[in-house]
Amino acid sequence: MKKHFTDYHCHLLPSVDDGSTDFEESVAMARILAGAGFSVVHCTPHRIKGCYENEPEAVRQATRFLQRQVHDAGIDLALVPGTEHYLDEFLIDQLADALTTGAARYLLVEAPFRSGLQMLPSMVAGVIDRGMVPLIAHPERCSVFDPGPANGNRGGFSFLRGKPKRQDLSGSLVMSLRASGCRFQGNLGSFAGFYGSEIKERALLFLKEGVYSCVGSDAHRSDHLGRLVSEGMGAVVGAVGEESAFDLFAGRALL
Repeated sequence: MKKHFTDYHCHLLPSVDDGSTDFEESVAMARILAGAGFSVVHCTPHRIKGCYENEPEAVRQATRFLQRQVHDAGIDLALVPGTEHYLDEFLIDQLADALTTGAARYLLVEAPFRSGLQMLPSMVAGVIDRGMVPLIAHPERCSVFDPGPANGNRGGFSFLRGKPKRQDLSGSLVMSLRASGCRFQGNLGSFAGFYGSEIKERALLFLKEGVYSCVGSDAHRSDHLGRLVSEGMGAVVGAVGEESAFDLFAGRALL
């Protein structure tokens, strides 16, 4: 039976950011993702002012063109245009024409990896005030979401010395933002350990605590993509069971 999974975060469009380098690689990536059970992939290049100026109409056109290439290659995969917005001071000015998904108007956003604790809540509130739901990409990879004492978690554990001593997210930023309406996307590579053991432990903790609503490959290259997806999916199934994992892979919490 064909699986119907959705990849909510993928740098599949060629030559627009630090993702796929050309159409040949994009088609190779699409083939791998379809083989892993994905039927829908959101093409989400970076949109960062002064770095990757991926305007929505250009992304739509690039997605339509790549869709034809994928179809002609015999790959059963539907592509959806999107962008991965950077949560910075320029974001609010980009929201008027932003690419969102779903009836709830989910907007994929990326928090700064090593800063942004003071700015993040106000930026998120600005997105929500404009009728969109922030879908925050890979929180496990961003130190601002580390649920240790330095970030104000009352549970009082840290990843600095191996595995967390206490698995308690009460008072953490990630749970506060989720309660305010945000949703979160986990990276399959994080569950697979592709970014290191600390990030893997954080991802599995967030997974078991119900933080995530969907997953993404966050694929940038075809190299090792098959292993990343396979091992990531396997880790998720091992942590929460097949039924819950498949709900996550299908993004049913966002439907």
